[in-house]
Amino acid sequence: MSGTEPRICPLCSGSELRPKYALTRFSVLACRGCDLVFLWPRPSSEEIRELFEQLYTSGEGSVPELKTYYSFCYEDAPDNPLVEVYETWLDRIEEHRPPGKLLDVGCGTGLFLAVARRRGWETFGIDESEEATSHARQHFGLDVRIGEFSQFAEEGLEFDAITGWDIIEHSRDPVPLLKAVHKSLAPGGVLGVSCPNQRNIIDLVARSIYTLTAGRVTGPLEKFYIEQHFIYFTPDTLADALARAGLATICMERELTDLRRLNLSPAMRLVLESMFAGARIMGLENRLFAIARVAENGAR
Repeated sequence: MSGTEPRICPLCSGSELRPKYALTRFSVLACRGCDLVFLWPRPSSEEIRELFEQLYTSGEGSVPELKTYYSFCYEDAPDNPLVEVYETWLDRIEEHRPPGKLLDVGCGTGLFLAVARRRGWETFGIDESEEATSHARQHFGLDVRIGEFSQFAEEGLEFDAITGWDIIEHSRDPVPLLKAVHKSLAPGGVLGVSCPNQRNIIDLVARSIYTLTAGRVTGPLEKFYIEQHFIYFTPDTLADALARAGLATICMERELTDLRRLNLSPAMRLVLESMFAGARIMGLENRLFAIARVAENGAR
C-alpha cells in the first residue's frame, strides 16, 4: 500500500475525514465535506497493474468469489451475461444518442466494443493492460491503444459517446478524468459510466455485523471494499463528480451484479439472491449506471 500521498478526499480535496471501517489492509474513510467514501492508503500503481494482470489471466485475487468474474470478458455470445448487460446499456445510451463514434475508456478485452460495433457504432478503445488489449486486437480485430486516457485526450479527438465501465472507482483523480472526457465529447455527445454503489444492501448487512462485533468481524465488508476500488460512489456523489467536471446527469439507475458471473457456493448464492431481493425493495442495489452530457454552462 502507498501511504505517502496526501490524506485528502479525492473528490473535493477536503481534509475533514471520518473513519467508517478499519479493515485488514486499509481503512474506509468518508469525507465530511462531500460525503465521498474511499480507501486509505491506496495501493501503488504498480500493485494495481499486477493485480489486473492476475485477474485477466488467472482470475486470482483477494476475493475468491470474483475468480470467474473476468472470464466472461472474452466472447461475444448472446448467452453471455456480460453481453446482455452491454446490450442493455447501449439501449439506454441510444435513447440519447444514435450510433456514431464511440470511445471505450478502459476497454479491456474489447468485448463491449465488439457488441457496440455490431449495433453500428464506429468503435475505438484505450486501456493500460497489454494482456487485455492484445485480445481486443487479435480476437475482435478492434482499434485499441495501450496507454492512459488523460494523455490520449490531449490529441483533441472528439467522440459522440464515451464509455467507462467500472473505471471511475479505480481513478486516483476522478474529476480530472471526467474533465478529460468532457473535453473529448463532440457536441451533443454523451458519457456512460458504471461503478459500485456504496449505499447498498451488502454494506448495510456487513456494517451491522461489524458494529455488533465492535469491529472484530470484517470479512463481510472485505467482500465489497476491495483494494482495486479506491472510491465508492453513491448516486449523489457520482452526480457531484460529474457536475464538478461540467457534466450534467441525464440518467442515474441502480442495478444488481449478475450472480451468474460470480464463483459462489449454493448456500452463498441463496444468501445473495435473498439479499438482492431485499435490495430491490429498499432501493439498495449494489451498482450504479449513469449517462451524462455537457452541462449548459459547462464550457469546453
